[in-house]
Amino acid sequence: MFVSPGFQMERAQYTSYAHHLATWGFTVVLADYTDKGFFADHQMLADDVGTEITWAIAQSNLGVDATKIATAGHSLGGDISMLVAADDTRVTAVVGWDPVDATSPSVAPEKMASMHAAIAVIGETTDGGTSGMPCAPSNENYTQFYAAAHAPAVQMTVKGADHMDWVDDPSCSFCGFCKAGTAAPALARAATNRLTVAWLRRRLLDDTAMDPWLTAPPEIAAGTATVVTK
Repeated sequence: MFVSPGFQMERAQYTSYAHHLATWGFTVVLADYTDKGFFADHQMLADDVGTEITWAIAQSNLGVDATKIATAGHSLGGDISMLVAADDTRVTAVVGWDPVDATSPSVAPEKMASMHAAIAVIGETTDGGTSGMPCAPSNENYTQFYAAAHAPAVQMTVKGADHMDWVDDPSCSFCGFCKAGTAAPALARAATNRLTVAWLRRRLLDDTAMDPWLTAPPEIAAGTATVVTK
């Protein structure tokens, strides 16, 4: 499992996700882009993840199964994860955590038709407006990836969440640039951990016991999220 961070976010902001995935038996590699510069080329970042995949497979002590490779990431990292999945056939599942397809090369819809990886996205609509500088514009957000994805795919919307709820410390200085939501940040993180594990186990391990957690997670009964699938 290869996790990519959001724009100018340190990988430490996603440590909780890595630990949670590891408890389910996944080997997790956390990328860090903070040394790549403010305007890092997205294709370069995606190629770096491809290099990480090659390296991890070659490490016998990690026990990485080359037939069960997945990517995930938040914001910019979600877009990079999708780009990797579009370019690298070794990736068979991908999860976008409020991904934003903001710069070239665009993934949705341009690269989606040729992508064979199964796609899951989870996101919010709080910061999707057109005024000011929204962190997750609606014409570039998670819904665009789902709309262009082939089946199987799943999309979850977390009600009242905001774009920075996906980091471990939403009080970070950069986080204040995004519009604040009404939901507790823990809601998005818990839903994301559940969706990510269920999707990876379903797509990589063919674990059909995960289906109810994808189609009817507890957030639906609680009225805190909506889910669509295809």
